[in-house]
Amino acid sequence: MADQPYPAKQTQQCPTCQAGPGPDNSLVLMGGSKAITEIWHAPDCAEHLEWQRQIEISAKQVRREDEWAATAFPAGYARLQEALRALPAEQRESPFVAALAELVGLQAIRQASGGGFVVLPEWAKILDRHFPPGRP
Repeated sequence: MADQPYPAKQTQQCPTCQAGPGPDNSLVLMGGSKAITEIWHAPDCAEHLEWQRQIEISAKQVRREDEWAATAFPAGYARLQEALRALPAEQRESPFVAALAELVGLQAIRQASGGGFVVLPEWAKILDRHFPPGRP
């Protein structure tokens, strides 16, 4: 397997409709670390139709959560900033508070500019800055 650039491919028949490759059938690919599995489904396959229905339900839930978060995150960030301003200066400058404020602030900037997440290298730099290696 180390010589292969991609995992092996295996084809399975749907246990419900027993469909195989065909111009009217749907192909579902599932990736794994050892193989890519392809399963074919007939247009009226109950299993495949239920799978599609569940994907649509999940997509709607994600859209609802995204809409909620688009409002909730800026409001929560504003409350965090207000709470930070209310703290005495020495507490605001403590490594825990400063790192949290910097991480949340960076995420707020990302969100305001169209989304995106604070990625692992950025987390590591912020944590190294506030909790330098070799310090307890």
